[in-house]
Amino acid sequence: KRAKRDEGGERERNETKEGERERNETKKVKVSETRRRRVKENEKRNKTKEGESERNETKEGEREQSETKVCERERNETMQGEIERNERKEGERERNETKEGERERNKMKEDERE
Repeated sequence: KRAKRDEGGERERNETKEGERERNETKKVKVSETRRRRVKENEKRNKTKEGESERNETKEGEREQSETKVCERERNETMQGEIERNERKEGERERNETKEGERERNKMKEDERE
């Protein structure tokens, strides 16, 4: 009887050990699967970050180009404004000279009458 009991107990222990081995193997498989999944996710995330970084650089470049265009436009408007002011001054100068010439002619006529 005792031998049978010992034999039964040993069988149970062996089955328990075998079960533990199987559980450990399952855990190892799950852990390696999880690691693989995490590595893939990290790679994907890194690619996304690289793409995002490139998009941001492109946006920054576009922004700088836009700002440059605005500055050029403002410079052009300023130059155009100066040209227009100069033309107005020139026109005024010509009108003043014409008025001065008229005054002189009128004065000469006045002098002739006297």
